[in-house]
Amino acid sequence: MATYTKLNPQIIQSIADEYELKIIESFPLEGGSGNSSFILRDDQSNYVLTVCDDKNMKEISKMGALLLFLESHNVPCSRLVLTSNNDRMSTLKISNKIKPVMIKRHIKGHVIKELDETMLFQVGSEVARLNNIPSPDYLPTSHPYGLECFSNVIGLNIDAEYESWLSKEMIYLKKHIFTGLPKGLIHGDLFYDNILFTSLSSNSTAFRAFIDFEEACNYYLVFELGMGILGCCIKSNTIDINKARAFVRGYQQERPLVDEEKESLQLFVHYAAVALSYWRFNKYNIKEPNESMARQHWEMVEVAKNISEISDTYFYNSIFAKD
Repeated sequence: MATYTKLNPQIIQSIADEYELKIIESFPLEGGSGNSSFILRDDQSNYVLTVCDDKNMKEISKMGALLLFLESHNVPCSRLVLTSNNDRMSTLKISNKIKPVMIKRHIKGHVIKELDETMLFQVGSEVARLNNIPSPDYLPTSHPYGLECFSNVIGLNIDAEYESWLSKEMIYLKKHIFTGLPKGLIHGDLFYDNILFTSLSSNSTAFRAFIDFEEACNYYLVFELGMGILGCCIKSNTIDINKARAFVRGYQQERPLVDEEKESLQLFVHYAAVALSYWRFNKYNIKEPNESMARQHWEMVEVAKNISEISDTYFYNSIFAKD
């Protein structure tokens, strides 16, 4: 979550009026990369108001439908609040631009940047349960910043060296991804800051919920694992094998991988790093130019290169070795 759109208390209350909420306190939430989010408090509950800076009305309407769908399947995630007219979202006009707005119930929990192996085992199990749910038919069948998007920035000559590298990666991935791999509902952006934990005691925590389903899609299920390893198991710009193994073992408790997925996992961690490099390049050089962030994509280039240099046999045996 982030704060790109600034809202004063009067504007926040005008939005809350559509939900028949009387706000007594509000403040911005920091972090994340695609939305502007605020904590709201009335005399009974806490909520999260999200101004969707990167998504259009149609996309957010589908997101609202997805959150209701996930709630019906008891997925631990944000619970959508409907307007007084039972709409899934409202709107906000800022500088002649209409932005979609959602309000969700606040989830008590906290983000942990450095997840240990026990936590990762829990996350793996929970994400597999999510992936086991049949995908609703309105989800996109490509990832929002996946392989299908790469050609959008190739040849722009904003960073010719990067664009040349990305072009080669696109060709490589198209050649090596087995298109018969299982597909289904994925979160699509499984980074540590989209996972909440709750404290059970001074030295014990438990998985609480997934948040921010904006990148959810009907896509390769092994991509979820690849993105999860990238988002939770990277140390010094390469894979922490012990953490990745714990994550995958937790996953396989609920959804055993088929042989082709096991053989493809390293490729999909690599793919996730390439995809994130594209997202950063597109975000900070084209959509919202930011000089201080303009070369952030090169970090993911290094990660992708480091992953590809790991021996295939070593990776496979380390992740899938029997106890």
